Amino acid sequence: MSFTRPLCRTERVYLVYDECCPGFANQFILEGTGVLDLKKWRKAVEVASAANPGSRLVLKGSLMFSRWVDSGVTPRVREVDGSAWDGLGPENAPAFLTESLSPWEGPTCEVVLVHGDPLRIVFRSHHAVMDGRGNLTWLEDIIRALNGLDPLGSHSKITELGMCKSFQKEGRTPPPHEFIAPTGMPQGNEPGVVWRRVRFPGRYKDQLGQLAVLLAQYAWKHGPGKVRFGIPVDLRARQEGLRSTGNLTNLIYLEMAPETTYKDISQNIAQQLAERKDGMLWWGDEMTRFVPLWLIRRSIREEIKTRNRTGRYRNSGVLSNMGRVPVQYFAGAGFQGNYIWGIPPGNETIPIFVGLTHTKEDQTLIFSMPKTLGNGGRLEALIDYVQKGFVASES
Repeated sequence: MSFTRPLCRTERVYLVYDECCPGFANQFILEGTGVLDLKKWRKAVEVASAANPGSRLVLKGSLMFSRWVDSGVTPRVREVDGSAWDGLGPENAPAFLTESLSPWEGPTCEVVLVHGDPLRIVFRSHHAVMDGRGNLTWLEDIIRALNGLDPLGSHSKITELGMCKSFQKEGRTPPPHEFIAPTGMPQGNEPGVVWRRVRFPGRYKDQLGQLAVLLAQYAWKHGPGKVRFGIPVDLRARQEGLRSTGNLTNLIYLEMAPETTYKDISQNIAQQLAERKDGMLWWGDEMTRFVPLWLIRRSIREEIKTRNRTGRYRNSGVLSNMGRVPVQYFAGAGFQGNYIWGIPPGNETIPIFVGLTHTKEDQTLIFSMPKTLGNGGRLEALIDYVQKGFVASES
């Protein structure tokens, strides 16, 4: 029997996010040197994807009967020219970065070999099919196959809902839209998001805590208000040995106050994880699977209009820490990786999304924000404030 799993409640919303802001995908960019051998990469993707059928899924059914089914079709691998793109933002970027991956027809995942200096390999997955860790699970097996090693594979069918219920019985009620954005009130009504990547030298501790404090301070420069950040947590850690390419991420939340320090945040996160709050779901989450996509679509579009008018949100932003990825092992077929980063999925209902990753020598931050909040140079000003505020470790 072919691989199949239910469409979970979060994934239903992700389907609509992609319609509202095309290219709602996980996009990890591996940079390096050497050559890009299309034939060898296609073979590696074929082998790795057979071992990770979550990369070959298409959507079948409707409402509560919606499910992901293994199409049996290998994700495509294609080549594009990216010589005019500096990778620091969307300007002059190859068009595929904003193209949707069809959940009904496929492919829902793909690999794109981008020629330029540096060479780039982009691993894309529709966010309704995978989360960031799922994408990396698939990526790592592609690299193994590229080097003639057997992929580790993943066949778990567990959903976010099933995972959360396995270790947490309590739920939570969402707060009202009462949190302010880091750049102040929305301006204009231009649709879409803008993103920027910055990379700066130095070793840093408590990166997530430092970032949260700096963003909160910057938000309060624009006026008083409540500040709260969502922190994605990989639920796979709750089940030993679990390998899955699915969406197994849930949020915990940081309520910020002017006196909050980054050390307070580290302690707060540790306490929430100890209390298993990463398994708490909203009380109405399970009802989402009964809601037609057209109704979710209308609700999201109305929410965007309302947030643009009020400047108040469910959260002030989402902060995601990839940590340190062992990019030195990402090599094969004449290619040597030396740096990896990702473009956050575009989402106009969140005031800001910041992804973090680091190496021994430097720190990378990728900022994504609705154009209504980042326009007029406001995103660049925020980035400058955050970058200058980061404090390097003494050792």
